[in-house]
Amino acid sequence: MKQYIFLLQTPLNPIEVKFEAEGMLDALTQAKEFLKKTMKTHSSEVDIQFKGTVYLN
Repeated sequence: MKQYIFLLQTPLNPIEVKFEAEGMLDALTQAKEFLKKTMKTHSSEVDIQFKGTVYLN
């Protein structure tokens, strides 16, 4: 299992979120779902950027 870190750039402040997933595609899917929920609460544009991977044992 790996932990994928994404940075969500909002107009007010950046938010760093971490998702545990088997692969990059799973993590990106989780990030997109999180982004959809965030877009519902914020009417402004949110950019997503991949920051890094943490390998867990």
